[in-house]
Amino acid sequence: MWQGDRTRGVNVNANSFNVIGGLFVHLEVWNTVATVGTFVVVLLTGGAALVQLRHLRVNNQLHALLAILSMPMEQRLAEAFEFVTGDFRTSINDETFRAQLADSVAPDRRAHKELRVCDYYERLGSCIKLGLIPERLYFDNSSPERFWEILEPAIALYRIKRGPVAYENFEYLVMRSREWDRKNPYGSYPAGMPRATLPPVDSGSGQS
Repeated sequence: MWQGDRTRGVNVNANSFNVIGGLFVHLEVWNTVATVGTFVVVLLTGGAALVQLRHLRVNNQLHALLAILSMPMEQRLAEAFEFVTGDFRTSINDETFRAQLADSVAPDRRAHKELRVCDYYERLGSCIKLGLIPERLYFDNSSPERFWEILEPAIALYRIKRGPVAYENFEYLVMRSREWDRKNPYGSYPAGMPRATLPPVDSGSGQS
């Protein structure tokens, strides 16, 4: 009887060991599953965060572009643009006006409103260069080329004492604009998209 009891005791202990071992295996499996699950959750959360950051960056870029494009509507800058497209062509031929631009002393921008336009494009060029505003967003809506061509004499005089660093971001903006035009000679209208048909019109020039 004692031997039988001893044998049964051994079997009980062995069964207990198997049960405990099985529990450890199950715990390891669940730990692995939990670890993988945690990784998946972290991965999905990180992906969602990246998407949100991307959307936030696009929104910020759009707000920055809209702010830049609306600046010429402000009274002081609007007057400067009006001066550049009007009286500047006459003023730039005045000897005193030219001497003030070439002087090492910064010209008074109340008399040299053209420099306010240069300042505007200088800041805009910096934003494009640093990637704060994607150039495709800006060049698809506007171009600095016309004003650069008008202001070239003033910039040349301004650089006599200051060197090429003066309005270099304005220059960079123009060169990127020319590169954009070279790559998009017919504009950026999507290829394959139908175009609207316009009615024939008479130009009034008397030519057929």
